[in-house]
Amino acid sequence: PAIDLEKVKSECLEPEPELRSTFSEEANTSSYYPAPAPVMDKYILDNGKVVHLGSGIWVDEEKWHQLQVTQGDSKYTKNLAVMIWGTDVLKNRSVTGVATKKKKDAVPKPPLSPHKLSIVRECLYDRIAQETVDETEIAQRLSKVNKYICEKIMDINKSCKNEERREAKYNLQ
Repeated sequence: PAIDLEKVKSECLEPEPELRSTFSEEANTSSYYPAPAPVMDKYILDNGKVVHLGSGIWVDEEKWHQLQVTQGDSKYTKNLAVMIWGTDVLKNRSVTGVATKKKKDAVPKPPLSPHKLSIVRECLYDRIAQETVDETEIAQRLSKVNKYICEKIMDINKSCKNEERREAKYNLQ
């Protein structure tokens, strides 16, 4: 039987309290660089259905394999964020938890879990490390993770607003 990705996402576990302290970096820290690990040994398949990314984060195996052939860091990061959090969570969060400076009376949204952000960075790091050993290039590419996720959140919110406008227009007719 096929696995429902929505179920897998909703079942993503937060780390145990004692593990949480090991993931205490700030949500907006873009300088987190995990130690490289062999990619094949690192991501554990469970019954051929889901992949363990680490620390209680599980994703659908088929979607994980599709993600691995994604071209570009931006698309990879955005798709991984959707796999981990889902669009419903992303649209109501911000990467750092800080209100936008573009709107005068903006209310900050809750930040994304620093723990899950570190998993996104680790996955991207492992992917980049397969292409290059240049630490400067790796650091430069990893520094864009927050930007990519922010762009994805804005895309989701824009899409939701467009959907609301279409529904409102339809209801007026």
